[in-house]
Amino acid sequence: MKILLIFLTFYLISGAVRCFSVTGYSGASLLVDSQKLWYSSSAKYVVKHDPWRTIVNYRKHNEWISEGRFVLFCNKYGNLMIFIRELNTHDAGKYRIRVLNKWYIDITLNVNTDSCCKVPKTVKVKIGETAAFSCEYSQNHINDPKIIFKEQHNSIDELIHTSSTLNMEGRLSVSDDRHNKLMTVRITAVTPDDGGVYLCGVWIYRLFYSISGKVRLHIMAKVGVSRVTGHSGGRVMIKCEHPQYKTRPKYICKESDGCSERKNPGVQDEWMENGDVSLYDDTRAGVLMVFFRELKAADAGTYRCGVNVSDYTESFTELQLHVTHDAKYPKSVSITAYIGEEVNIFCQIPEEHEVYFCKEDDNHICQSISTSTVTQMSGSSERNEERVFTVSISNVSVRDAGVYWCGAETRDTYLTFISLTTNIQLNLIMSPVVRREGESAEIFCPYDSIYKSKSKSLCKGKCSTRDRNTLSETVREEKETKTDRLTLNDDATASVFTGTITGLTAEDAGKYWCAVTLERDVNYLYTHLIVIMNEELNLTKYEGDDMSIQCKHHEEHQKCFCKAHEPSMCVKDGVSLETIRDDRVSFSDEASTGVFTVDITDLREEDSGIYWCGSHIITKVNLTVNIDFFLINIISMCSTLLLIGGFTVTECLLR
Repeated sequence: MKILLIFLTFYLISGAVRCFSVTGYSGASLLVDSQKLWYSSSAKYVVKHDPWRTIVNYRKHNEWISEGRFVLFCNKYGNLMIFIRELNTHDAGKYRIRVLNKWYIDITLNVNTDSCCKVPKTVKVKIGETAAFSCEYSQNHINDPKIIFKEQHNSIDELIHTSSTLNMEGRLSVSDDRHNKLMTVRITAVTPDDGGVYLCGVWIYRLFYSISGKVRLHIMAKVGVSRVTGHSGGRVMIKCEHPQYKTRPKYICKESDGCSERKNPGVQDEWMENGDVSLYDDTRAGVLMVFFRELKAADAGTYRCGVNVSDYTESFTELQLHVTHDAKYPKSVSITAYIGEEVNIFCQIPEEHEVYFCKEDDNHICQSISTSTVTQMSGSSERNEERVFTVSISNVSVRDAGVYWCGAETRDTYLTFISLTTNIQLNLIMSPVVRREGESAEIFCPYDSIYKSKSKSLCKGKCSTRDRNTLSETVREEKETKTDRLTLNDDATASVFTGTITGLTAEDAGKYWCAVTLERDVNYLYTHLIVIMNEELNLTKYEGDDMSIQCKHHEEHQKCFCKAHEPSMCVKDGVSLETIRDDRVSFSDEASTGVFTVDITDLREEDSGIYWCGSHIITKVNLTVNIDFFLINIISMCSTLLLIGGFTVTECLLR
């Protein structure tokens, strides 16, 4: 925005009246300054003739008094100053500035819409360097002296004329390029106090100053440099520490675009998303946390992680981020455990770094390990480059299910960098539900109490956000929904929702996920519904015979073949064909047909019993292995004849 400042100089005695005409530019500001005309005990007014109405009524001393865009002030030299911000054409007209019972001044204000002067709005320079900026002026003012002002908190101070070459302890200078109609200001060895708003203009007719440029000078203080490395596809947490400026707003920006796009949380003490990062401005510790949810090659570069110390002064740490493409990282691990068990999670990190272990929340931000007790965190190393550490979580509950990350933490003076390289998804499994065809099955889904007001879902097979097979959901706690044969009931007091399926069929068998439906689904708890078919298979064999049994299965699930009185004895422990150690048993799989075949050779009497085969659809097989008494009789007869001597052994066996 172009600025015009009028600085009028005149001398009056008590009761005197003077008339002046001044011109300002639309969008700029106007300052009128009288000389030694202050009367502390008298009221001051600014009125406008349209007809006469009071704009500012001032009865205080040495303070700004504001009425909208109009300000009245007495400076430290005793001058009465009138300041008008952002002039517009409606401000044009006749004004009277009056000290009651003393004197008054009539000023005719003209507002010009001509835009003669274009100057940069903002100049940024690092502390200790030289700041330079230029202001244009009109052809009419080539021969007029040039001047620099600076806006202070409660005043506007004159800094330097072209007639005086240096000021501010010799660090400030102004030069006049009459050929290009530019005045250039230079401030060497800038300090934080140099930040602020500068006004540059010309001294017209030795009566007033016309200010043609407004420049906001920002001072950047670099406190340190950190070099860090992350892995493409991994997660990264950056903690920028500003303990001396805890409540000041903080930001992160990239040098390659001139830090034009500054990412900040917008609010303090709350996680907020800003593009591809999440940010948290911690006012208690004076720390800005920046979380890259998925590191990309484009994220590499030099960043400023800073804080706004004041309106025109900033302090920042320079962060040089390198992104590597390592096939080894990030790595993904899936762990499944029954509720109540102990889980051991293993991670591998470089030897020279500190261990960092965290759990993702619903917004995929990773900063804590939930509420579970870490019972062990130990390191061991076979090589000097890396070591393995173990995190043990005892008595796991639904609160522990979810996604964990482990990685390396690097600390610097003003910055902590955490590179997360290993993703661990902890799924919890409940004991399978085993029911017969036609019966009812209840699937119990415990959940963390923090989700009691969230809607719940029961999904079969898959339960991801993009590819989910939701059967039903209940919107709020203590509600019940019904769809065909499924009833879903939420007991918020017990933090359990229950899905009841009636009239079970073979199609109902499968893997069921318990999900809390959020913007991103929480679905790390599942169970298996096993349906026993009413149609049983009864087989009678003789010792030495072979047997072939066909069992139904779902391609992606574990195949089960087990000998037990009850099917729960098989499925609970996950007994599968792979665990069978009998050389007489073999199997073949035809995945496209949904059937696998179990072959048992050389049957024995002790093989008799009840078998269960399938996956989620279980068939009961009753096997009876008899002894062949006809063969026993022949062998007995041959033995008798041998004793008589009438037959040879070969003849007996042939018969």
